Amino acid sequence: MRIPGLDVFTAHPKVGVTVGPQVLLARLANHIWIGKRWAALHEAIEQLHPPHIRNMGTVIGNVCAAVNYYDIPTSLYAHRAVLTLSNGSTTRKVAIEDFYDGPRGTAVRPGEMVVQLDLPPPAADAGSAFKKIYKARRRATDLHKINAAAYIALDAAKEKIIDVTLAIGCIGDHPVRIPFAEAALKDQLATEAAFNAAAELAAQAIAPMTDAAWVEEIRTEWIRILARDVLAQAASRALSRHDPAEDAHLAY
Repeated sequence: MRIPGLDVFTAHPKVGVTVGPQVLLARLANHIWIGKRWAALHEAIEQLHPPHIRNMGTVIGNVCAAVNYYDIPTSLYAHRAVLTLSNGSTTRKVAIEDFYDGPRGTAVRPGEMVVQLDLPPPAADAGSAFKKIYKARRRATDLHKINAAAYIALDAAKEKIIDVTLAIGCIGDHPVRIPFAEAALKDQLATEAAFNAAAELAAQAIAPMTDAAWVEEIRTEWIRILARDVLAQAASRALSRHDPAEDAHLAY
């Protein structure tokens, strides 16, 4: 925490988000643009448990912990985060989808650290959402929840989906995007039927995690519900979004 230059934090919908490794989660939770334009991340932070983690933990620390039941990484998958790694002399950028490498493993090499996390600016008519469901644990190795996050951008008429990201977490070593569901939604009308169909694809894409058929049936249904709900809420936010302040010359 004493290394200079690692406390950078900027956020504006025309520019994107830049976060240094010293930036606390609470700092993002209290920022107006994070709540308005990166809602999935904001909701993941607001729902952190226990709450004091939000006041003491850092964004990048949460990501680098590589704990498979954490919420922040799933929201960052939806927002297509990119991490900058450095060993002091060279730097490289890694998309968050390529950052995790097996159980509690990351792409950080010996001598490296994550020095920055960036989120691209959202489209003009875009919204995002994050949700999770807690579940009972049958054995010590069971994950106690399932989470999901989505980002949807609509066309100028606010009818068709022109860009979409759907991520499901707590179903393995790290969150996963559902490319089949994303592809099925591209260029489609933002309707309940489209979201239901994409949610079905998401449920089918997740491999079984247990040999108990009844447990898998419940888990699959929860994935379907979460995927449908985050897609619908992201689209609803994209449909209603209008804020002239985005064009103002505001301080980041």
